[in-house]
Amino acid sequence: MLLGLSIIAPILPYYAESFNVNYTLVGLVVAAFGIARMFIDLPAGFLAQRYNKKSLMLVGLILVSSSSIMAGLAQNYWILLFARIIEGFGSAIYVTIATIYIALVASPERRGFLMSIYSGLLLLGAIFGPSFGGFIANSYGITAPFFAYAIISASGIIPTLILPHVNNTNDEEHFKIQELYHQAWYSLKDPKFIPVLPSIFSLFFIRTGVRNTLVPLFSGNDLGLNEFDIGILLTIAGIATAITMVPIGLISDKIGRRTPLLLSLIISAPITLWIAITTNIIYISLVIFIYGAIIGLSGPIAAYVTDIAPKDKLEIYMGVYRTIGDIGFVCGPLLMGFVVDLTSVTAIRGESLIELVGWPPFAVAACIMLLTGLILLKAPDLRQKD
Repeated sequence: MLLGLSIIAPILPYYAESFNVNYTLVGLVVAAFGIARMFIDLPAGFLAQRYNKKSLMLVGLILVSSSSIMAGLAQNYWILLFARIIEGFGSAIYVTIATIYIALVASPERRGFLMSIYSGLLLLGAIFGPSFGGFIANSYGITAPFFAYAIISASGIIPTLILPHVNNTNDEEHFKIQELYHQAWYSLKDPKFIPVLPSIFSLFFIRTGVRNTLVPLFSGNDLGLNEFDIGILLTIAGIATAITMVPIGLISDKIGRRTPLLLSLIISAPITLWIAITTNIIYISLVIFIYGAIIGLSGPIAAYVTDIAPKDKLEIYMGVYRTIGDIGFVCGPLLMGFVVDLTSVTAIRGESLIELVGWPPFAVAACIMLLTGLILLKAPDLRQKD
């Protein structure tokens, strides 16, 4: 799933821009995926309490694969946008339930380590996808990565079929919307969960707003890099994140989850500003590597939510976690695209006019990281629970 998703990361802003739309609408295409997930995450967690998790995950994979083909064949901006929404539905179903599945099979005393391995394995897809996607786009055209995405996501059907069965925490047969809202509201009133929510938002915000939107736009417009170079940059960030994510999960089982998350948010703020003053591919590659390594410290976030959640409400807390994350996923590219539209400066490169991104959107992102880091200080420093 993540290999396929990251394959289109280097080209998605440019593909959307090819339909002659402004940067805000470019951000909307990146965000549409998250908008769709935002509305499905919580119902997916609720359904996972009652229905076969494997069957639901298979539905998610099929939706992602078919929508990728639709995006690659899009004849206009609105078809692309619609395809991204369907892709978001499928991703929400699959990823939310997969996260629940891992949380259920991970023992409490090794939860941080095992869930960070899970996140690290997702990153293995994210590591190689951008450079692979950039290579495919340069070789076969800008729509080719979408068809590769369809094939790769469909290949996830086989390992999903052979997963062992996991019992549901609630065996009621009917979907009760009133109970869904009641359980979600219960989690949002949990004093242990409330100060963690802004950090969840921020971590997803920077993933799409900084890494998937600002970095490609800044690298292409300000530094003049091509799609392949941008793919390499995103791969470097993914490698650095994977290097730190699994070890920090093991460490969090000993020292708690809050400290690594706090360090990730506070330190990544100045590094985000640092990206905006880079001047060539070597310089930005170094900064992106450091940035990715610091983001990897956020690996225990899903384990933190699992620690907080009552055992009979794990699926709901995970659904809320994914929903808040996807609100950040949506707001990131939309806000960053909007700030770029407001602050970009027109320049001439060769015979072409370009819009330079500059430092203001990076500064906005850095402020959001610092603010949510300060709020996290009020969260309990939970460790594994019995």
